[in-house]
Amino acid sequence: MGNGLLFIVLPMSMRISGSETDTIGMIMSLYFVGMLFGSMYGRYLIARVGHIRIFAACAAIATVSALLYSIWSSPIVWGALRIIAGICNATLFMAMETWLSDSSNSDNRGTVFGAYQFATYFGLTIGQMMLALAAPQDNILFIYAAGLLCMAMLPVLLSKSGGPRIGETQSMKLSALIKISPLGVVGVFMSGITLGAFYNMSTVYGSDMGMSNGEIATFMSATMVGGFLLQFPVGKLSDIFDRRTILVLTLITASFSAIILPFMAEQKAMMMTIGAAVILSGTLACVYPIALADAYDRMQPHEMVAASGKLILAYSAGGALGPYTASLAMKALGSDALFGYLVVANLTLMGFVLYRMAMRAPVPETLQESFVLQGPTPLATDLDPRTEFQGMEETSVAADTAMSLAEESPDDLLDILVNVAEHHPDDVANIAATAAFYYPEQAAQIGLYLSRALPDAQMDILCQVAGSAPEASSRLVEFMCAEIHNQSLNPLLTSKALVQLTRQMLEQAPLQATAIATIVSQEVPESMPEMVAEIALIAAEAAPEQRIEVATSIIQEVPEASVEVAASVAESIAASPDEELHTFLAAEEDENYLGEAAEFAAAVAQETPEQAVDVATVLVEAEPEDAGNVVEALAQVDPEHVEEWVEEMAEAMPEVAEEMSEAMTTSLEASDEEAEQQKT
Repeated sequence: MGNGLLFIVLPMSMRISGSETDTIGMIMSLYFVGMLFGSMYGRYLIARVGHIRIFAACAAIATVSALLYSIWSSPIVWGALRIIAGICNATLFMAMETWLSDSSNSDNRGTVFGAYQFATYFGLTIGQMMLALAAPQDNILFIYAAGLLCMAMLPVLLSKSGGPRIGETQSMKLSALIKISPLGVVGVFMSGITLGAFYNMSTVYGSDMGMSNGEIATFMSATMVGGFLLQFPVGKLSDIFDRRTILVLTLITASFSAIILPFMAEQKAMMMTIGAAVILSGTLACVYPIALADAYDRMQPHEMVAASGKLILAYSAGGALGPYTASLAMKALGSDALFGYLVVANLTLMGFVLYRMAMRAPVPETLQESFVLQGPTPLATDLDPRTEFQGMEETSVAADTAMSLAEESPDDLLDILVNVAEHHPDDVANIAATAAFYYPEQAAQIGLYLSRALPDAQMDILCQVAGSAPEASSRLVEFMCAEIHNQSLNPLLTSKALVQLTRQMLEQAPLQATAIATIVSQEVPESMPEMVAEIALIAAEAAPEQRIEVATSIIQEVPEASVEVAASVAESIAASPDEELHTFLAAEEDENYLGEAAEFAAAVAQETPEQAVDVATVLVEAEPEDAGNVVEALAQVDPEHVEEWVEEMAEAMPEVAEEMSEAMTTSLEASDEEAEQQKT
């Protein structure tokens, strides 16, 4: 409520005091700059200080900031205060959302998430309506906002709970996210631009149009209601039809509403103006969750949380641009230019959506995630019922005791864990998993320290740590490999132990399949390439989306096992049961995509060309119908050596020699033509 009131009071106060439109836009944009920083560093602050203290601190700073608006009217001071407010609010949202996530479970997360979203929109709506209580230039509204922000501390400070401990989530590179879902990234960025511009500059527009305080309050409150309610029908439609089609229709509707609204306002048709505003805000608010849903449709559940951070950053970047760039248009062309700006932004995004529709097939309905009403808050994905539950579902009394002691004396964490584990040997795995979850930066050290202190539970400890902190699994595997060798086992027992290690570690940390499989493969004796192949197959089964990367990496490190590894990959590809999924994956690539077997052959030819013939031969022997595609892929990677490779392959497989020769000739001719076109 306090934030909702400030969002409407600030631009009106600046307008009444004579501030230029671009100055207002700049100051309102700076809030999202603060959100950007808060989203990046909020987790660190919470982990270091604790939920209750950081919540109270941020709420207190936000309260003081609200009061300072009434004391200084300098644009520089207000700009700095907006940055501070953005940082505080991002951290507050993060603290609330992690607290709710920790307090919920897999069964009730959907209900909790829905209640949270409703409370957020309801609070913003009531806050906007409070503008009618006093004139914007009166300091009393800032005092009201400060009082509401201060009251937010009470439930937290009076809680008997010490608050959850926050762990790190996996991150995803922006380049990887763009490759998975360009529309998702561009969509949330453009959503930040349009929502940031509309919600922050509409108040200025209303003031310029001569609306009364009550009318502006009603106008802005209605936009919040629209932003909440329209997500339900639009979301339902996006679950039934291609999301991109629904997004295009949503953008068309938003653009039409943006064109109609200023005409209604000029005619003083307030009810029609509010109606248009409800439709406009509702459709604009749908862009973010639809873009998010499109991105999630193309990810595994464990990737969603990792991607959410980058998507929020993209939204915040858009939010930082939207109000200021819209204000420049309004200053140059008049207040009505706000809606022209929205139309241009919507049509720009629509053009990109249509382009992506031409480039990519839709996600099959059976593979789609369900649409979820969602606002762009830093950690809402932690509560999102579509994502894998990230909290510690169950911790033992011993683990809770260890965490409480560690919180009081963090420098003694490792000794505390060992002491508690020695007194509670049955809970050692839970203690290790809990400690790794809440102290991810020390996860590897925790695993090594505990496993050395309690060697009888070594494997269980390491696997549980890897499950809680997958990023530490590579170091843990290296340690375990050394431990296996130190036991002076015979080669066969050593290899069996390594295979078992791979299987158990990948069950806990499938995202680290490439690193784990590569490290373990290096430890297998050269005389046992079949063991390396088994490791590659285990990794492929645990993380099928990584099997090409895994196999290529293993062949680079253990080239003598290339034939066996290639056979394992071919078996994994052939055994994939979901034909619809395979069709979809093929459609996801560009028009030159030749299939997984060809992709694998090309990767090997590029990374380890000396193994290219052996690997390609195995792949074609497994699936003769892929012979042409494999050869074409080889020709694209290395046209100089492909003829030599095809000759060797033809000797081993004369039955497909003609097909391979034709594919090579066609591919080389196409390459020559393309080269000539580039020259001209």
